[in-house]
Amino acid sequence: MLRDASLSRRLLTAACAFIALALVISTVLIGFVLHRFVQGQIDQRLDTQIVFLSSLLRADGNGRISLAGSADGPPFERSRRGWYWQVTGPRNVLRSASLDGADLDAAMPVAGDQRPPPPPKKDRDPREERPRPADGVGPDDEYLHYRIKPVKVGAHDVTIITSAPRAAVLGPLREAMTTLAISLAVLGLALILAIMLQVRLGLRPLERLRRAVADVRSGHLARVPSKQPQEIKPLVAELNALLDQNASGLERARRHVANLAHGLKTPLATLAVAASADRDGHPATLQPLVAQMERRIRHHLGRARAAALNGPARAQTAIAPRLQDLGDVLGKINSEKTIAFVMDVPADWLVACEQQDFDEMAGNLLDNAFKWARGKVSIRGVRQDALIALTIEDDGRGLSVDERARVLRPGERLDESAPGFGFGLSITRELAELYGGDVALGASPLGGLCVTLRLPAANAAESR
Repeated sequence: MLRDASLSRRLLTAACAFIALALVISTVLIGFVLHRFVQGQIDQRLDTQIVFLSSLLRADGNGRISLAGSADGPPFERSRRGWYWQVTGPRNVLRSASLDGADLDAAMPVAGDQRPPPPPKKDRDPREERPRPADGVGPDDEYLHYRIKPVKVGAHDVTIITSAPRAAVLGPLREAMTTLAISLAVLGLALILAIMLQVRLGLRPLERLRRAVADVRSGHLARVPSKQPQEIKPLVAELNALLDQNASGLERARRHVANLAHGLKTPLATLAVAASADRDGHPATLQPLVAQMERRIRHHLGRARAAALNGPARAQTAIAPRLQDLGDVLGKINSEKTIAFVMDVPADWLVACEQQDFDEMAGNLLDNAFKWARGKVSIRGVRQDALIALTIEDDGRGLSVDERARVLRPGERLDESAPGFGFGLSITRELAELYGGDVALGASPLGGLCVTLRLPAANAAESR
């Protein structure tokens, strides 16, 4: 239906309909004017012939009429072409040579075209009246247009009839209307093309607005640019107000989630350690309860985080600056070991991830690497289709295959003497999975642990 169609289609359809209607009305009106003009030219020629004939008419005493000269000038000299004249007097009839002896019967008009002569005004001489028109059938059954006028020749009443073929009117009219129709068709096509261009230019701000909203959704812009046409400015203002409101709600939700996560992480880890060490109490009762609490809390925190993020499409983070900052900070914290930090990550790479979450994931992995490294930590980035893989390696003692599986479990610690609660790697893995990535552990050529963090690239998230 038209009301469900695009704006451009609706505008073009309405414009084409109005243009077509205007052209049809113009054609009818111009055709009517042209018909009157051509008919007027023919009538003027016939009336001139009547005036010429009346000037040549003579009548004798018996009422017989005659012409004082020749009246068969062009086009009345051509035989049976429709250009005729006839003068009917009281005693005789004069005819043009083109009639070849035939009679003009102007009293037999075409059906529907009979126009009786108007009654002459009493205060005017009938000879001063204009010739009356009539349409009828000629000697060769052709349609003729007549001009008839009564005149006085001496004391006698005489009727002069002149005729022209209807083709003399319709032929030029047809040629003119053909040219007019072609001209109007070209004009209509030009108007439609102009309307198409106008619609395209008029709707271009809406296309720019769509791209701006897409940039906001993908994270390239924080707000829709306010420099818009006057008619679109109220809509842009409402969109920006909605974005501000959503951003405020998102920040509040994320703050609550972060506070809850950090508030529960340490007490829960402490309770798990205490339950594990309580050999004389009731570990069989406490440990399952602690595990169940941990699973429930992490489940609901994950749901709250996913709902707050509302998907990764808008979030994007430049990873090279964040990794460099984390490496500098951790290098200062572990300055007593003089660790060389090597990074090979392109500066323009972006991941579809909130900066806070990326800092937490990368911070956990780099913190472990610096903690166990002897003298070198390296990180390099590799593009894997829609994912960016960050590989963090150290030259520490590394982990066995069994140990790699254990450290990914929440609260699992291989070295109780080292600081921490054993949740860093498990939190990193769960965060990565929330964004559609993962974490994998392996052996490093440097001799230590190799951790690969995969996250979706920002441009890949936009294309979905």
